[in-house]
Amino acid sequence: MSSEKVKLSRANILLIVVAGLASYMDAALLVSLGVALPIWTKYLSLNSWMVGLISTLLTVAVAVGSFIGGWLSDKFGRVRVFNADIFFVFLGSAIIAMSRNLTLLIIGVVIAGLASGADLPTSLAVISERMSNKVYGRAIATTQIFWTIGILLSQFIGFITANAGMGSPTALFGWIGLVALLNWFVRVFSKRFKAIEEDSVVPDNVIDSSTDKPAKKLRLGQLLKTGTFLGPLVLLTVFYLFWNLPANTWGSFVNYFLVTIDGQTQSFSTVIALVANIVCLLVNVVYLKVSDTKYRYKAMYLGIAVALIAFVASGSFSDQWQVFTVAYICYSGSTVLCGEALYKIWSQTFYPVEARATMTGFSYGLVRVFTAVFSLVTPTLMAFSPKLLLWIMVGCTVLFGSCALIIVALIKKWGLKDPTMNA
Repeated sequence: MSSEKVKLSRANILLIVVAGLASYMDAALLVSLGVALPIWTKYLSLNSWMVGLISTLLTVAVAVGSFIGGWLSDKFGRVRVFNADIFFVFLGSAIIAMSRNLTLLIIGVVIAGLASGADLPTSLAVISERMSNKVYGRAIATTQIFWTIGILLSQFIGFITANAGMGSPTALFGWIGLVALLNWFVRVFSKRFKAIEEDSVVPDNVIDSSTDKPAKKLRLGQLLKTGTFLGPLVLLTVFYLFWNLPANTWGSFVNYFLVTIDGQTQSFSTVIALVANIVCLLVNVVYLKVSDTKYRYKAMYLGIAVALIAFVASGSFSDQWQVFTVAYICYSGSTVLCGEALYKIWSQTFYPVEARATMTGFSYGLVRVFTAVFSLVTPTLMAFSPKLLLWIMVGCTVLFGSCALIIVALIKKWGLKDPTMNA
């Protein structure tokens, strides 16, 4: 294992920023929808079923977009599909911002959700083809910072426009649409950026850099019948699913839990959620320093341990809101060290170049579907037994932690390219 740390070039940084904005927009869409739902409920006279429909439609659209987006990018070229994804995020967001009836709102949510889901596997493939695996960690950790900023900025915009009525959703989604449009203009019309994107392709990471399309096309069905690909796909999907279930549960329902179950005020729950997101951002900045070093997996072990301790403490003292509050903040910080960033790095490590986006999209889409189903029963489960829910989270942590250990062992056993450990 080399101790030399490869520096990010200006071209690397520009590519990361433009791709990171996709993560920003994905997070902003999800959070902005949550902020806007009570406003739409009031001004569009929505009932509880309609509210549930809008939220579920976004989750399902993201899942479907993940399924088809990766396949399309492997078939027609990553850059071409990524540009289209960004444009449709703009279009969907603009429609949502202008919506004054349920039909138009649903159309916008579906378009934005499909595009948002499709850009994750595509953006990862674009980055991995243009950078050495020695900087994957920093590149992907940076996109996670954009994700956290998307959450924080959307919460801030929602806060300052709280008394603006329908002007609040217009501001929230109008801003997302503006960011997407500017991103699209840079990607499509900037000759300098296009030159950087074309010249930055790492020959070992793409088969046909002149067309940005692989010469050899593998169908998903073929890949699922191949043990060397199916095994990692199952492991990575299970890892990400059981990491994502707790992360999504508390990201979506922490306010509900603290107010409805623990009897705290809305203001208190909002402040705790804000503190947790700030902790995530700070931990992510630190993770940037170690993500491409020998400390990547030591940080992972620490993250798994903190998550496990947090949930065990919460489950053991489920009637003490103080314990849950501290545990939740600690858990939120742990997610950076042992979650999505690793899943993204591993997906570029295990999957073949010619089907990397397809397999990532398939895996990500499956996880989103199961997460959506679990979200439907989460409020009922909270009301029935908060302790049971918290111990289910303990079980999820054990499962994703076990998968992580197996994945690291496979990387060592197969001698895969991972600059943070000995081959």
